[in-house]
Amino acid sequence: MLLLTNSWLEWGGTALVAVLVFVETGFLLGLVVPGGETLLFTAGLLCGVDQLKIPIALLVPLLIVSAVLGDLTGFWLGQKLGNRLEHQPNTFIFKRRYWEKAKNYYRQHPHRTLLVGRFLPIIRTFNPLLAASSGMPLSRFLGLTGVGCVAYISTLVLAGYWLGQLFPELGQYVEYIFMGIVALVIGTLLLKAYQERNQPDA
Repeated sequence: MLLLTNSWLEWGGTALVAVLVFVETGFLLGLVVPGGETLLFTAGLLCGVDQLKIPIALLVPLLIVSAVLGDLTGFWLGQKLGNRLEHQPNTFIFKRRYWEKAKNYYRQHPHRTLLVGRFLPIIRTFNPLLAASSGMPLSRFLGLTGVGCVAYISTLVLAGYWLGQLFPELGQYVEYIFMGIVALVIGTLLLKAYQERNQPDA
């Protein structure tokens, strides 16, 4: 995000968004880097103002595939880790209180969590691990998370696209939009680091 030029957006923007959607659930980075919803909405907006040189009919399926692959990677990690997550200490990426919150929600609504949990940041990140560690069959997990990914990606990307089509002049402020996202991410990371330092876990 250092060179916010039209050529950078055209060639790297789509790939970057797809990678970030993948790693959010594939490698638990959704617990560290915020803004999954913001990222998808912005991708749709940039497509709507013709800054991302990819048709919306291709962008949405691409990001859905990235999200599903990320979930499958997280599911695989959950199978490999098994019950070891129950004894995993706090790290910068893994927080036990987040794990307990997601686990309790999942226990109450396992199927609903996979369908609508995509819209809930912490739940979204832990969903694949919880499904795998609970023994859910891969076929059932794939079906449920697939529906959730389609709803999540389509809603946010198409909302951004609609706004871009409605107000094409927003294309003049693309660099400011990206700088705002960078500021949001960095600011949130600094805030989390400060809170972790001054409020130790119970």
